[in-house]
Amino acid sequence: MSLGTKIELPPTGTHAAPNFADLQACHDWIRRLPLLNPGLAQAQLLEQLRVLNGYTLGGAARLGMLEALQIPIRFVQGENANLFSGKPLPLAPLEQAASDTTHALWQELLLGYLRCLENLLGGDDSLKPQAAVICQRALAILADDFADLVRAGRQADTPLWRFAHAVYSSAEALAVTLIPVADTPRDASFAHPPGDVTDTLRGYRPVSPAMTYVELALIAAASLHELAPRQQRWVMNWARRWSAKVGVLAAPPQLMSSLPLCVDLEGDAPPGFKPQTGRGARWLDTAELRKSMKKRLVLLARGDPGMTPASLGLGEDCTLPTCGEVLQRIYPRWVKGGVQRRYERHPMSGTCRFVAGVDAVHYYVSGHLSFHPPGSTTTDELRRQREELAMFGQVATRFEELTSVDQGFQLESWTVVEDWGLFDQSADGLCLVRPLERDGGRLGIGQLVAVQPAARGDMLLGVVRWTQRRGDDLVAGIQLMPGRPQPVAVRRTGVMATPDKYQPGFILPEMPDRQLPASLVLPPGSFRAERIMETWTQIATRRFKLGEIVERGADFERASCVEVA
Repeated sequence: MSLGTKIELPPTGTHAAPNFADLQACHDWIRRLPLLNPGLAQAQLLEQLRVLNGYTLGGAARLGMLEALQIPIRFVQGENANLFSGKPLPLAPLEQAASDTTHALWQELLLGYLRCLENLLGGDDSLKPQAAVICQRALAILADDFADLVRAGRQADTPLWRFAHAVYSSAEALAVTLIPVADTPRDASFAHPPGDVTDTLRGYRPVSPAMTYVELALIAAASLHELAPRQQRWVMNWARRWSAKVGVLAAPPQLMSSLPLCVDLEGDAPPGFKPQTGRGARWLDTAELRKSMKKRLVLLARGDPGMTPASLGLGEDCTLPTCGEVLQRIYPRWVKGGVQRRYERHPMSGTCRFVAGVDAVHYYVSGHLSFHPPGSTTTDELRRQREELAMFGQVATRFEELTSVDQGFQLESWTVVEDWGLFDQSADGLCLVRPLERDGGRLGIGQLVAVQPAARGDMLLGVVRWTQRRGDDLVAGIQLMPGRPQPVAVRRTGVMATPDKYQPGFILPEMPDRQLPASLVLPPGSFRAERIMETWTQIATRRFKLGEIVERGADFERASCVEVA
């Protein structure tokens, strides 16, 4: 029998038996796993699950072994996720292999629970008491697989959502969507917010199939690929903690203080804010979630020292002000109908020259000149520069392509997909794409880049806001920094800064029409309010007093500034 008449599972047989045929033998096999070598243990678990899933077995016996295997599986999955989580894209071969194996193991574990669900729907009475457990486990595996795909820079494919909708439909048919169950293996590293009701026997918060389905919907709506790995963990914990505040309804909510997420259980698309119709239409009522999020945003905005993220149930590892910024960021994605663009999107297409990394950016923005701070220029070069300044009013530009080759700088060609105004604070952005098979550098969130769209003459500074692998392409969202950058050498001044060396930096001009002050792009760790920074070019040495931090990237800081005498 097919699962929910939507998913056909492959047949089983007895031609290949696993290394264990009953629960005791399974426990004995688990004790022999080489858990000190997570990669090897992951491979052995994957091999045995594949054999187990193809073996004809009673539903209750299969479920017992799957439950026993959950603990070692979750351990090795967590250990091996460190190999690809948050890494620049495209992944290196070893990182990609770890991601592929992790996804394959989640898929095999899911198939095991789907076999149990198929047996249950086929009339296996021994599994009826475990109906909620089976549905919740399958949905939890899908949520964790989704999270690991995001960590590896990949998109969840259509089968994931088809499985999720089919499992939830089955839970509805079995009338177990709201039955709470203890999910001990998954909860091992889960911290409870203060005041939560927990399972008194195990110390864990019980969850229902509906809550786990909501959790998956929330993490899918949060645009996790635009967040740093640590922030992703915060959002995934919030989705789990607050999933009980979202009801899954068969009809639109009567009073809508927030917009509900909508889904078609008979389709294969993730939940969104577009209304659905038909027998499979469901509405995720986010009204209570909105109240909870808004309350925390208000308390965080007050700046009360006693109102810490931990005291508000946001997590012990959440830090200010980033925690509030992330919460504010996902608020519209969960309860307000998605991100409303403040600026119009202007479709574009064409090629774009692109370079990443501070040193490479400085080299190309300066006109292919290698970085020569004061004191590094020879006497002959100084004499030549003085003569050129006297005759032409500027130093002649000389391309130094050998520097590009020696340093490994690479000016890449990408395709502009569209103007990208996803971030409210900026009208300028680009979505770029290039084939993965084309040689190019690796990109990480927060990295400084320079881009030169075909329609513009100058190279502009930008920061990588998100990266994602889509099919055979690498896609990146770039937020541009306003103004034409001036490359400089920069250092701190003052008694304590005497030993400082000049490092590559940039000056971005004031833009009165957009009410934007001048700013400096600095090396990481340079910012301190009212600190005096010295910039040097072959033309002049200038001093700037820093104002407020504008943004912190992975390899730079940008701060507002005013020039001082």
